[in-house]
Amino acid sequence: MPHALEGIKVIEMSAVGPVVVASQHLGDLGADVIVVEPPYNRSSGSEWSKGDRFKPENNRNKRMIGLDLKQEEARAILHQLTKNADVFMEANRPGIAKKLGFDYDTLSAINPRLIVVSMTGYGQKGPMAQLPGHGNVWSATGGWLQAQGTNWSNMGGDYTGKPWINPVNLADLRASLYLPTAIMTALYVREKTGTGQYIEMAIFDSAITVRRPGMPARSDKEAYDPSTPSWNTYECKDGKYIALAAGEEIQWGNLCEGLGVPELAKDRGAKGRRAKEIIETFQRIFKTRTRDDWFNHLSKWDTEVAKVNTLDEAAQDPQVKLREMHVEVVGKDGYREIQYGSPFKLSKTPPRKVHTRAPKLGEDTPKILAELGFKQADITRLKKAGTVV
Repeated sequence: MPHALEGIKVIEMSAVGPVVVASQHLGDLGADVIVVEPPYNRSSGSEWSKGDRFKPENNRNKRMIGLDLKQEEARAILHQLTKNADVFMEANRPGIAKKLGFDYDTLSAINPRLIVVSMTGYGQKGPMAQLPGHGNVWSATGGWLQAQGTNWSNMGGDYTGKPWINPVNLADLRASLYLPTAIMTALYVREKTGTGQYIEMAIFDSAITVRRPGMPARSDKEAYDPSTPSWNTYECKDGKYIALAAGEEIQWGNLCEGLGVPELAKDRGAKGRRAKEIIETFQRIFKTRTRDDWFNHLSKWDTEVAKVNTLDEAAQDPQVKLREMHVEVVGKDGYREIQYGSPFKLSKTPPRKVHTRAPKLGEDTPKILAELGFKQADITRLKKAGTVV
């Protein structure tokens, strides 16, 4: 059975960020993803110079060609690659694509059906367009860090009033899921119109979409009161934690019944001192049994409850196996590794189950050039000149 995107060719020019993750999703779904890398990419450090693979979990199912786009002949090779490609993705600062000959106007003249994607931090125009950055910067500009430190986002009882840094790069991850949606939409439109288009996206925009306009922001003095019994975590007898999210009336009632305090069902939505009293009561109750005991017990009461897993525990959760969220990655060199699977579940065209490992820089260059019609003598000459790697 063919994969959903079998026959779709994607050219990717990015070492980090949402483009790498988005193209990984496309590769999981069957697209032929070719990564174009320079001989040395500062954003990936010295990994390439050591012959290492960069971000193995995000570069699986991809092929890689090394091109020095400062050379005219390398730019000509890139243009050849785009002639029969469907999607071209880049994540450079505004102006770089035009300078090196892979801007939309140039590429669409070569292939009118091509969908060209530019992903930047703040967009192509504006006072911040040329600023560099990574996830913590987008989250800061979008208001996330301050929100998490001073109001409704920080409910764990550790309020300090300072910006709260999330170790997960949420802004990039959010953008990396918006991007495939935009690409799929453009592919669908192309089926109807016959032509490609330009997709211009900014990671900053993804951060902004978290909050609706006009949502009131609290000041430091109005910081969120973490006294929310139904939306909280509690330490259990074994020092591990249980999490609750029993927001609806029926689930709150079921929770109180399961904890042996049905009289508290009337206190749904309690605030202030009363809420703190309920939290103290819940904490005493949860301390009487282990986390797993409480989960096994409360999960039978139709209420929102979960174990607070470590990352290792989450990876071993039986639901992970059931959802096929662990996949095997293999290589011709005997390389084998277990990585996370695809979140896209299609009944008739499922994603790959066995994946190819991330390539080394230039590993696929000879084969890709041969597919473009280059003879071995030409490939040898280009390598000697440093045009390709």
